[in-house]
Amino acid sequence: MQSLQIPDRSTSLSDRPTSLPTSLPDRNERRLKLQASRQDLKRKLSDNALERGSKQCVQLRIDDLELEREELVLDRDEMDWEADRKLVDNKKYRAIQRTVNGRIMSVGDDLWKLRRELRTINEKDGKVSILTPDSEGAFVSALLHLYKDPASSRKRSSAMQSEMKRSTIEAYDATGSATNDLPAKGCLRCQVTGEFFPGSLMKAAHIVPASLGTELATYIFGEEKGTRLFSVDNCLILFSSVETAFDNGNFVILPVDLKETPIRRWRVAIVNDSCRNQPLMTTWTKKLGDLDGKELVFQTPQRPAARFLYYHFVVTLLRCRQYKQPGWETVWATLKTNQPWPTPGPYLRRSMLMALAQAIGNVDNAAIENLVDSNTFRAEKSLAKDEEDEIARRVEESHEELVKMHERRSLGLDDDEEEEEE
Repeated sequence: MQSLQIPDRSTSLSDRPTSLPTSLPDRNERRLKLQASRQDLKRKLSDNALERGSKQCVQLRIDDLELEREELVLDRDEMDWEADRKLVDNKKYRAIQRTVNGRIMSVGDDLWKLRRELRTINEKDGKVSILTPDSEGAFVSALLHLYKDPASSRKRSSAMQSEMKRSTIEAYDATGSATNDLPAKGCLRCQVTGEFFPGSLMKAAHIVPASLGTELATYIFGEEKGTRLFSVDNCLILFSSVETAFDNGNFVILPVDLKETPIRRWRVAIVNDSCRNQPLMTTWTKKLGDLDGKELVFQTPQRPAARFLYYHFVVTLLRCRQYKQPGWETVWATLKTNQPWPTPGPYLRRSMLMALAQAIGNVDNAAIENLVDSNTFRAEKSLAKDEEDEIARRVEESHEELVKMHERRSLGLDDDEEEEEE
């Protein structure tokens, strides 16, 4: 068996690149340099003597895409600069940022395809070990997922989703049978509102997106934790409109008692002020804001995994900052003080949290440092920076896909993957 050599990459804040220039003149100067560099690369790529598909050609294309991505990041930072000075309204800002972020992720996808191609060339040339399921070394599963699996393999199985929903309904007694509740036939209890709704309107909501796959989830959360991605630990039974609000990052789920260990009681915290009046179409809860502070309903000892809810909390706060959702300053202040969350143990890989923060862009390192030491773990070995950056890109992409999925559903354009025979 071949052994994969993984370097020691215990990542500190200083290991990550410094932020891009923040003043407008500095950014303009940087943009001119990027444009000159890209023109030089395009001349090299247009050289008839350059063999298409060669290692040199692939590397030049990688260099060009990296510069294109940096140009887009400058666009994003300039929009931040304008928004901070009230030169653009928040609605327009969010629309433009979403477009730019979509282009950054698209370029990142093209860039990773080229990196996979480059690795294949290096494997054939004997420059790196051939990566196979029989390879030995750290993070083989994550590397195989990154370099060998086609993008289509990230789509979740409807059969797996259906089985997860059935298991979660049973584990949480969503039917109310164990507690002698008498809902109408086929109804299930929403764990956030506490109400019963027809089963066709209920969703098995993933806390961590299933599209990440168990291999990347294991890398993010630690050994054996990723295997819980398709388990009850990573699932809640929610009314459809509540699931949409949860996936869109309009609310997070926090511990009720910060001193409780293990955490048994959880509550809702609204983080997007613009959605407080959003109708929920339920009997007891008329609008989303009414859920703020409400304690979740559990009828059995089963609880979702704290590390998965913590992940949703962190990613939601980062995305609130990214799109400057109404009230994001207050939300960001909670991140700086770290008060909404206890510190019973490390939940996420430290270097991955930093990669996520960098992928979001323009994040206050002091705020991230507050979370790093108490709720993350350092590892003696980590993947290379570009590999962690690709995982972070896929995390961001998975959440953007959830938002788009709910938009399509609202227009009646998306088939429900969870439909199953009752």
